[in-house]
Amino acid sequence: MLVRLFGRSLTFARDVPIQGILWGLILGVGTLQADIGVVIGSFTNVQNAQSLKKQSWNLELSLPLQDIRVITNQEGPRALHRVVLIPSQSGQARNLLPMVRAAGFESAWVVQLPASQLVFASASPPDIESTDASPPDTLVIAAKTTNARKPVVTLASKGANTPKATREPSKLLSRLGNNTSVTFRLKGFGSASQVPSSDLSRAAQGDHSTNATLDLRTMLQHDSGAWSVEMAHTLLIQHGDQLGPTLAASGLNPVVVSDDRRLMDLTFDLNDGQRHQALHRLDRLNAQWRSDQWAVTLGRQAVSWGSGIVFQPLDPFNPFAPTAVDRDYKAGDDLVLIERLFENGHDMQLMRVFRRDAADQVSNSAASTAAKWHGYAGPLEFELIAAQHYGRDFFGVSGRVPLGPAVLRSDIAIREGVSAGTQNSQWGTLGIVNVDVAFPWRGRTIYAFAEYFHNDFGLSDLSSPLTQLPADLQEGLERGEFFNLMRDYLALGGSLEWHPLLTQQLTLISNLHDASSLVQMQLAWDVAQNQNVQLGWVGFTGGGGDEFAPVTIGALPTGQTVTQGGGDRVYLRWAGYF
Repeated sequence: MLVRLFGRSLTFARDVPIQGILWGLILGVGTLQADIGVVIGSFTNVQNAQSLKKQSWNLELSLPLQDIRVITNQEGPRALHRVVLIPSQSGQARNLLPMVRAAGFESAWVVQLPASQLVFASASPPDIESTDASPPDTLVIAAKTTNARKPVVTLASKGANTPKATREPSKLLSRLGNNTSVTFRLKGFGSASQVPSSDLSRAAQGDHSTNATLDLRTMLQHDSGAWSVEMAHTLLIQHGDQLGPTLAASGLNPVVVSDDRRLMDLTFDLNDGQRHQALHRLDRLNAQWRSDQWAVTLGRQAVSWGSGIVFQPLDPFNPFAPTAVDRDYKAGDDLVLIERLFENGHDMQLMRVFRRDAADQVSNSAASTAAKWHGYAGPLEFELIAAQHYGRDFFGVSGRVPLGPAVLRSDIAIREGVSAGTQNSQWGTLGIVNVDVAFPWRGRTIYAFAEYFHNDFGLSDLSSPLTQLPADLQEGLERGEFFNLMRDYLALGGSLEWHPLLTQQLTLISNLHDASSLVQMQLAWDVAQNQNVQLGWVGFTGGGGDEFAPVTIGALPTGQTVTQGGGDRVYLRWAGYF
């Protein structure tokens, strides 16, 4: 979801109700504990804000939360409902901010709270097993804020898989000081895939393929005035039938195993063999400077653009695959990012991503230079993008507008041919239109979405056998910007909260050219305060030669067909946050 990039003091539109505070003190409720909070999202629909408020207690943070509030900002005829995390100790919001960003809300910002929203020491978190029946606490604030990029997305939102917030501060954090935070994530991921009898890899792998990864991510953030330094180190061990880039590109468990094309090579091999690999790398290493209106980031950091749920046509910077299970942390790029917030609530980003080419040289032809303007026009929230990406022009526009309790969005990218080696490259259009909604049902939260995706660089039909892909499509697949072979897709899905600790998720991705489909079903269970388990299945439907069925790639001298892809998969993911 899209939230404010910078914190700033706000002017409030009404006087502080001092009497309420005095009565609280007279009654012995406690002493005031917090004067600023961390904003993680704003919504035009209060139900979506309330749903995020409820799910936000699932975040694992090293600092305890005193409360989570929904504060309403009235902007003309439109009301925006802001979800604010309030730490239990006064002055801890700026220490809480990097932890919230590390949990997936990378654009969270700090806001000054009026006295009427201050929290008392004896206040306790709401019962996470109950649904809020009363209207949220509201306050009219005379300042503009951004709308949410999308309502609560259990399937696709960043940080959706993190478990419940710990109520005790980290002992390590207390030793390092209030300006430094150190957090850890330990994750195990295992998968097993059925290998069809005609598959190219059947002889080497047998009738099934198994893979497992274990990684420890250590995250450090240090703040000093307007400056902050961020570092994230990953120790990764892989074992199985598919290692290296093949496993990284499988989609279910996106991992980075190489920095061959990044500016800085921060990946170091420890040990490798035929069926195992061990390495460690730095996925974040950056310095940030922030003021009320400006921010500058230098180093390795992740950037996400666009508002796609399953497909991301406006985000060429390491987008998640449509089937990605682990969305906790997006892979970072080596960049310079300049951000500017304007008084009218609009904001701008200027970015340069540095990369090396195939000759291992830092090259403009491998770099990206991009600018984005985010603003409002009445009820419409929009983004305008212009970029040079791998030496090719890239233009984009995104729009989001409330549609009753739902949100309607569209992203359109018009880009020059993807492959620099293509002669007389043609321009192509990629785009999505989606709508989603979150609503309560019988005391449970239901989230549903639909998304249409089009890619001009895809195939209109699959040749049989599939011998060679067009250069633009092949380049997009190799760079991890495309994940499908054809042009038109429809994705449907959603999630059902059976229990505050147990959520069922379902996604259906259909190829509109050959009617084949990919089905992904998952159960997510918070097994402990800081642990989460996901059990899932991926299945495929379609006839011979369809994209989501085994695709014919050739034939043996005996005439036997050789295929690739297809076959059901099951996976298990465990993550602990410390």
